[in-house]
Amino acid sequence: MAGYRNGQAMYAKYAAKFNPTVIGTRFTDIKDVALARAQEGLLTVGALRDLVRPILDKYGVASTMRALYLAFALKLYKHTARSSADAAKKIADGLKSMYVTSFDANPDILNEIINVVAGWVSPY
Repeated sequence: MAGYRNGQAMYAKYAAKFNPTVIGTRFTDIKDVALARAQEGLLTVGALRDLVRPILDKYGVASTMRALYLAFALKLYKHTARSSADAAKKIADGLKSMYVTSFDANPDILNEIINVVAGWVSPY
């Protein structure tokens, strides 16, 4: 079994592997694909925010707490978009439990976000 690499060995590999000319060529080659994916991802994030904002407004969530609920919606989307309905339900329940326990989030708000986001992604 090989031993762990030390910092100098990792740096040597990094310096050899990441040639600026090669990296620049790769970025140029994939620019169109990367921009299309970025646009799709940013449109999805914008749509999720538009779905969640009215819920936060309804409950009078202050600006400092809005980020918590928006992060919940994004994480929920990330995991449920690739899951079956049964798995999505389990994931949503687990995330809800984590946010209620760890961040003292309001479970009623989380339930509404789950219904909106998971309903938008797949049947919940």
